[in-house]
Amino acid sequence: MRICLVGAINPSHNPRLVREADTLAQGGHQVRVVALGILSMLSKVDERLLCRRNWRLERIDLHPDVLMKWPHSLWMRARRRLASSAFDHVKWTKLAEYSSCTSLPELAKLVAAEPADWIIAHTQPVLPAAAAAAKYWKTRLGFDCEDLLSETGEDSCEAIRVIEHRYLPECQYVSVTSNSMAAYMVRTYAIARPTVLYNVFPLSLAEGLMQPQARPPHSPLRLHWFSQTVGIERGLNDILEACASLGEKVELHLRGQVSEDRKSVILNFAERYGVTKSLKFHSLIEHDELVKSMGQYDVGLALERPDHQNYSRTVTNKLFSYLLAGLAIAATDTLGQREILDQVPTAGFLYPAGNSTVLAEKLGNWINNPDLLLAAKQAAWDAARSKFCWDVEETKFLQLLGGSPTVGEIAEATRR
Repeated sequence: MRICLVGAINPSHNPRLVREADTLAQGGHQVRVVALGILSMLSKVDERLLCRRNWRLERIDLHPDVLMKWPHSLWMRARRRLASSAFDHVKWTKLAEYSSCTSLPELAKLVAAEPADWIIAHTQPVLPAAAAAAKYWKTRLGFDCEDLLSETGEDSCEAIRVIEHRYLPECQYVSVTSNSMAAYMVRTYAIARPTVLYNVFPLSLAEGLMQPQARPPHSPLRLHWFSQTVGIERGLNDILEACASLGEKVELHLRGQVSEDRKSVILNFAERYGVTKSLKFHSLIEHDELVKSMGQYDVGLALERPDHQNYSRTVTNKLFSYLLAGLAIAATDTLGQREILDQVPTAGFLYPAGNSTVLAEKLGNWINNPDLLLAAKQAAWDAARSKFCWDVEETKFLQLLGGSPTVGEIAEATRR
């Protein structure tokens, strides 16, 4: 089959899209990825990514380095601002689409430049462009909903809801990241229940890692948290306060991009709690290397906020990365994270967000009982290999695409 995946950001910043493209290409399908390039620094990362892939990438770059040299970019940016302003007064679908995607018509034209048997949109802003191309080729449309962008609390939420109401019924399938998110989509948009594709990763990303039972013990306990961007609002206040009561028994390792302002805020909190010496910052690395870097840590921190309508329902890739690396899990009690810990309760614990006392007590229990910690790490490792990995999950994805007519078959049927 010929399959086009459409992304709203550089593929190197979108592991779900990359996993799907890899699976399809390895299965012998012709895979074309069309994406927006948002960050100039990711262009080189995309290049390195493609060196190890058998699919094509066509990208519309929107970062300042390109836009300032492209006269048409002024019109594109003005067009989006005008649409956003107009949508505040008139809730038309086209205005919602143009206000959500800077290069909507350009993206739609690029997606439709080649025929495909499936066109699969990743994220809501590119869904209209993918739908337009699917209509042009009279082919099938899929949508992967990684985040509930209509529930982020941002100004764009209403426009995203309009897009979802308009295009979700046209999709031959919708995939989501958790059962909680699936239930929300059914309840909100009255669509068929979406397929849950967890944010899991292929086992190959952990090649070379020793399983927990073969690793040397660490002292102090090494805690690990990562994200694309590091900020105190991501639940870090909980763990900084918990570290204060654990003292020199723990180290807190943070990995991700962090601005000087954000770093200063975190350091101020660390100083207030007296844990500055326990805090370690690490630069962001490519995700293909991230899991392998985790073998030196003990506990993975998943600190999502339950009052955030999106992050409370989803299960982020960090939790599954920790499982794959064989780290014990310390997670806030959200709908999405409870969904996973209920299936593998011996791999870690849930605690009420904002309750650093409980968090410290549970971490202290692992410090005082190293056999329990090792058992949790091994349970995480085993769960990732038996269930929570892309090697298992990809079967559900491939089943979604099975039995679809090819472009040639559709054309032949039309001629008849």
